Amino acid sequence: MKKLIFLLFAVCLIFGACSNDETTQEEDTAMLDKMYKEIVEFSLINSQPCTNPEDWAYMKLDPSGCSGYIVYSKKIDLAVFQKKIDKYINTRGKIYSKWGLYADYADCVMVIPPTGIECIDEKPTLVFGVYTK
Repeated sequence: MKKLIFLLFAVCLIFGACSNDETTQEEDTAMLDKMYKEIVEFSLINSQPCTNPEDWAYMKLDPSGCSGYIVYSKKIDLAVFQKKIDKYINTRGKIYSKWGLYADYADCVMVIPPTGIECIDEKPTLVFGVYTK
């Protein structure tokens, strides 16, 4: 009986060690696209008409400031939304590292923070101030 258990354990270890859960760069990119689409869908930006800009808010998509901002309805669960964004950022970082797709932050054009939101054609739209010298 002990030999059978040991044999089953050994087989499980071998199959576990030999399992190939590696993904291709295309599969990883598709997964990131899917995660981003889920974030956009959860934000309600495409399914909820904008009639009052006060019903909407925005947040950064990346701590670096290079990826811009995303608008979301204040009706959503903000904690869940933030978790989705954090998971996306974390996964994107791992995938970029895995495939050597490091963002060149030296060439990154910092996205200026929006100054507000307006409803244009029933879509929440970020408003950016005009830079003057």
